[in-house]
Amino acid sequence: MANLLRTLSTTAGLAFVAVAVAATSAPAAERGGTLTIARPDEPLTLDPYIPSDNGSIYAIAQICESLVSADATGTGLEPGLAESWDISDDGLTYTFKLRDGVTFSDGSPVTVADAIFSLGKVSDPAAPYGFAFADVASTSETDDGQLQIVLSKPNAAVLSAMSLFSASVVSKAAYEADPAGFASKPVCTGPFQVESYERGSQLVLVANPNYWRMGEDGKALPYLDQVVLRYVPESNSRVLGLQNGDVDVILAVPLNQAAAIEADGTNTLEVAPSYRLDYVYLNHAKPPIDDKRIRVAMNHATNHDAIMQAVFFGYGETPNSFMPKVNFWSDKVNLIPYDLDKAKALVEEAGYDGTPIQLMIDAGNAPSRQVATILEQGWGQAGLNVEIIEADVGTAFGYAEKGDYQAYVSYITSDINDSDELASLQADYTGGTHAFFSWYENDEVVDLLGQARATNDEAERADLYHRIQDIVYNDGYSVPLNFLPYVAAYGPQVQDWQTITVGWWWLRDVWLDQ
Repeated sequence: MANLLRTLSTTAGLAFVAVAVAATSAPAAERGGTLTIARPDEPLTLDPYIPSDNGSIYAIAQICESLVSADATGTGLEPGLAESWDISDDGLTYTFKLRDGVTFSDGSPVTVADAIFSLGKVSDPAAPYGFAFADVASTSETDDGQLQIVLSKPNAAVLSAMSLFSASVVSKAAYEADPAGFASKPVCTGPFQVESYERGSQLVLVANPNYWRMGEDGKALPYLDQVVLRYVPESNSRVLGLQNGDVDVILAVPLNQAAAIEADGTNTLEVAPSYRLDYVYLNHAKPPIDDKRIRVAMNHATNHDAIMQAVFFGYGETPNSFMPKVNFWSDKVNLIPYDLDKAKALVEEAGYDGTPIQLMIDAGNAPSRQVATILEQGWGQAGLNVEIIEADVGTAFGYAEKGDYQAYVSYITSDINDSDELASLQADYTGGTHAFFSWYENDEVVDLLGQARATNDEAERADLYHRIQDIVYNDGYSVPLNFLPYVAAYGPQVQDWQTITVGWWWLRDVWLDQ
């Protein structure tokens, strides 16, 4: 049977040429220096097989790498530790050719055995991202030293899943020798390695002397000597740090100060497309939210215009979906309109008995408090009793995980460029997170998700995900708030900074004009 060679090397090369042509007049990248980034979240672990928090994920992306990589924007894929791959005609067998000569940060060679070990960790059904690899039947090394993955059934999203941070290839020897220690100092192949890691303060990364990618000067990346990821949860402190020159980059710019930063003439404001959705989680197992009419009423009674202006200051887009705008997002799904009369009618039709709806927010999160206040007003006008409660972010998310909540103002992001990850995570109740802590159940949706995974026909997948989006959104899965872009800011010395759609940054390419 003939194999179909599918490699993105040519596409990546063309993209590089386009960038190179566009940048012919740009200054040459300089080497050296320390980049300091102020972040509102911190890594909880650096073990790629444990986390689901972005504080950890975005740091791991600088230290570890997968066989397949997100491209320069995050919207596509390109070869990572695998330089190419073959896919059998039946879509069941994937054969990856690993790059020659790549070593881990400790100097030991990357082997197929390391890749098999790593895929075994991420595909464990008990692992947080095991659902993305549920169709992997076996992994093995071929006679000619390549990695072969056999699926139990076709899965069009598996290559995108291979680009997950949690599919990172780690040193099997280092991981097995000290799993707990590995979570603080991973041995991987990324452009940086850990120098120090102090919870509640900062993570310091230094250049990996064994990194394999080359810079535009023909030398190994990264350009930077060191990166300091500083934990600064208070937004005003991040802004002051940038203005005072104490930090080079700030993430999650407070939106009420974004325009002023953009106009200051010194720093650059970055507003980058994202795979992020801010929304109100709803627990379908808790009355009165177990009634679809109440959930849809909550959507009709949400004043999106007020929220967009008062909370998000015009940054973003009113969402028509239960999940972010990933590759198969459809603009053909109509928005649930702001309609208080319709909301009142649905509440009355449901026979609502006055049971209070507790709307949970993260303590100290001023934008969430503003959102909750606007929701409380609108939902109250529809006839619903609302109580706003606060908990620190860890406690609040813990309540959500256990199902011990009714409604929770939060968000979600996609780690890959394929709709399957979040569509399955959020809408498939047979998974380990109870449809991402919503307890939403719809057998038709589960069936459509399976169909979308099983076909490689792009038009067919687009139609299936459109149907899924339409059904789940109009079931009142949640109360979507905003397709919020990533808003960061950086000083004039920072060059080639870019936040990609999956949320992290290719720090290997950043340099300082010193």
